[in-house]
Amino acid sequence: MPRIVLFAFFVLIGCGDSPQSVAKNFTENLAKGKISEAKKYATEPTGEMLDFASKIGAMPVNADFTFIYVDKTVEGEQATVRYKNSPDGQEETVKLVKIDGKWKVHMQPGK
Repeated sequence: MPRIVLFAFFVLIGCGDSPQSVAKNFTENLAKGKISEAKKYATEPTGEMLDFASKIGAMPVNADFTFIYVDKTVEGEQATVRYKNSPDGQEETVKLVKIDGKWKVHMQPGK
């Protein structure tokens, strides 16, 4: 019984508010056109950028998007998550910041 409890604890930790889980939820929702859902994982300025891009039709939808985690770098209150959307795909990065103890995707225009 204790092993099951320990296993469940580690599974729950892995599903929490880690940079990689936030990046996964953000990118998957964004790719599938679920802007409101993606904004839950983003900073306020990033959410405003998404709203603007959505209004001008600059948000392509990819229903087949899959998040494949590559690695992460965490430096204090900032993190970078690298991922691919297919095994042979190009690596992409997501920048995150920690706000009030929660990781949020933070995109900056032109970067």
